[in-house]
Amino acid sequence: MTDLTILNGDLRLAVSVHGPKEAPNILCLHGISNSRDTWQETVIHLQDRYRVWTLDFRGHGHSDRADSYLVGDYASDAAAVLEIINRPTIVVGHSLGGIVAVFLAQQPHHLVKAVFLEDPPMYLNEEVEWNKTLLSKVFPTLRDQQVAMQQAGASFTEFVEFAANNPAVQGGVIADHQTQRHVDSNGAALQRHDPSTWEPALNMTMLAAIDNSDPLKVPSLLIRADETLGPAFLAGHDERFLASNPKSEVRMYEGAPHRIHATLASEARLLADLAVFIDEHSVE
Repeated sequence: MTDLTILNGDLRLAVSVHGPKEAPNILCLHGISNSRDTWQETVIHLQDRYRVWTLDFRGHGHSDRADSYLVGDYASDAAAVLEIINRPTIVVGHSLGGIVAVFLAQQPHHLVKAVFLEDPPMYLNEEVEWNKTLLSKVFPTLRDQQVAMQQAGASFTEFVEFAANNPAVQGGVIADHQTQRHVDSNGAALQRHDPSTWEPALNMTMLAAIDNSDPLKVPSLLIRADETLGPAFLAGHDERFLASNPKSEVRMYEGAPHRIHATLASEARLLADLAVFIDEHSVE
């Protein structure tokens, strides 16, 4: 592994790269309030055969905070990494990272050759759809608790305990459904994360630049969470997505909540599907 600092304008962005230099390139993009560390298991699964890049978006992890947190801003962070890679790249995105991948694939960005989308919040720039989601209820509470803890100078241990003991949609608490490593990663990410990123997500301005009818110009596979477990990609969204993207595929994982890759019940299936997708689209 090599850790890098790259520039997007005046912003310093934290990036890690793993795997053989001449191997096909994969860029993994995290969700809001997470960090590049969330992809450790994915990296381990892929790094023997692929060059895997992970990014801390602005306001997350070890990257600089910024004045603007809209989808185009996050896409410019991803584009800055793509220009460093400077080779055709498969983009893997969870949640916020997934909608950034959508944005890049709609253009399309000249270096994006395929996108793997993990429960992206498509159609959540529409108030009716946003209000249907569990996220619309959970995010304000999470923001308020995070702000209070940061202002109180809470320790890493306290943030980990907070991440571990949040209620899980499957029942019990998050620690019942994630490994300790993922819980530690969540706690560390929340300790560093800029709470200002929540506001454009909550008022739906973050996704305003997304045209939901604009087709993706590269191959794609969309993995959606169980419709009973608080997904961002809701029941009925698959019909809309496939109407614009008839060559794509949508797969629903029963028993999987929004953070599919970080959940014990669904992580292995997602890694297997991701490996097949990458194998199909990694030939340059």
